[in-house]
Amino acid sequence: MKVKTKSLKVGVLAALCASILSTSAMADVKIGVINSLSGNFAAFGQRYNTGMQVALEEINANGGINGEKVALIIQDDRSEAQSALAAVESLNKQQVPLIIGSYASGITGPISKVATRQKIPLIVLGSADDSITKPGSDWVFRAKHNSTIVAKAYFDYFDNLRKNNPEIKKIAVMYGNGAWPTSMSEEGIRQAEKRGYEIVGKQAYDQGTTDFRPILNKFRTAKPDILLTSSYADDGIAIARQIKEVGLNTKVVAIDTASSMVSFIQQVGNPSENIVSAVSWSPDVKYEGTPELYERLKQKAKEDPSFYEAEGYLALTVAADALRRAKSLDRDAVRDALTKTDLKTPVTDVKFENYDGFKGQNPIKSVIIQIQNGKHVTVFPENLASQKAQLAN
Repeated sequence: MKVKTKSLKVGVLAALCASILSTSAMADVKIGVINSLSGNFAAFGQRYNTGMQVALEEINANGGINGEKVALIIQDDRSEAQSALAAVESLNKQQVPLIIGSYASGITGPISKVATRQKIPLIVLGSADDSITKPGSDWVFRAKHNSTIVAKAYFDYFDNLRKNNPEIKKIAVMYGNGAWPTSMSEEGIRQAEKRGYEIVGKQAYDQGTTDFRPILNKFRTAKPDILLTSSYADDGIAIARQIKEVGLNTKVVAIDTASSMVSFIQQVGNPSENIVSAVSWSPDVKYEGTPELYERLKQKAKEDPSFYEAEGYLALTVAADALRRAKSLDRDAVRDALTKTDLKTPVTDVKFENYDGFKGQNPIKSVIIQIQNGKHVTVFPENLASQKAQLAN
C-alpha cells in the first residue's frame, strides 16, 4: 500500500509539474510575425529578423509584457503574397493578439486587407507603399516611412542642394514596376512638378530586368542633373554599374532602397561613391540611444547594420509597448493601445496619426544617406547629418 501511495504521490507530482510547465509555456505572450525568410526578398527579411531578435532579447530582459515572456511565432511568406495570406489564417487560428509583417508592399498590402477583415491589429514591418495606410484601416499601423515621406525627403534634399547649385534643374526618373518602387516614383514625379524641376525622362521597367542601358542611354541624351531611381537590391547594383558604362554624368544619383545596403557598396565598388538613398534610420544619426542600439545590432548581425535591422527592432518595440499598456490581450484592447502610442526609441519617435488621408501612420522624418569613402554617412537633414553632402561630379 505504501508503495502504491508513493507511486500515486510521484504521479500527482509529475502531473503537477507538467501542468506548471504547460501553464508557463502557455503564459508566454505570443506575437505573430510574417516575414520573407526565403525567396527573392530573403536578404531583407533576414535583416528584419535580426532586428526583431535584438528587440526580443531586450524586451524579455526587462520583464517582458507585465512579467510574462514574449515569444515570436514566425511564418515565412517565401516572398509571395499567397503564402503570406495563408500565414495570416494560421496566426489567426493561434489567436495571436497582433501580427507584424511583411517586407514587400506587394505582400503587406494583401495582408493588411485580410487582417482588417479578421480584426487583427497589424504593425507594418518594412513596406512603404502609401496605399497601405492611405486610406488605411483602424487595424493597420505603420511606424516607418511611406512613399510620400520618402519622396518629400528626396526633394527637400534636392532643394537644399539647389541653394548653392542653382543649375540643378533637370531630373530623370526610373523605377521597377513593383508596388513600392511605383508608389515612391509616382510621388517623386508629383514633387518634381510641384517644385519646378524639369522632368526630362521617366521610365518604368519590369522586375527582373538586367540590362538598363537602353533607358540610361536615352537619359544621357536628355542630360539630367538628377537621376532618381527606385529599385530592389539586384536592380540597383546593375543600374549603378551601367550608369558608368554608358557615361551618364549627373550631379546627383539617388538609388532608393538598393544603395542603402552595405552589400551594395561591396558589390558595386568605386562607382557607388556619392550615391544617395532615403532611409528611416542611420547608425550615425543623432538620436538618443542610437550608438548603443548600433552596437547591439552589429553584434547580432555580425556586420554593420542597416536601417532594415533598425526597422525590425522598431516594429517589435512598438508592439511590446502597446501590449504592456493594453488592458488585456484582446485584439480590440491591443488596437486601442496602439492608437495611443507615444514612444521614443533609438530609431525614431512613434505616434500614430490620421493626417492628409493617411490613417495609423507615424509622421516619421526620413534621412538621406550618401556613400562617401566606401561608407554610408548621414548628409541630410543638416541638423542630423554627420557629413556634408557631395555632388557626383
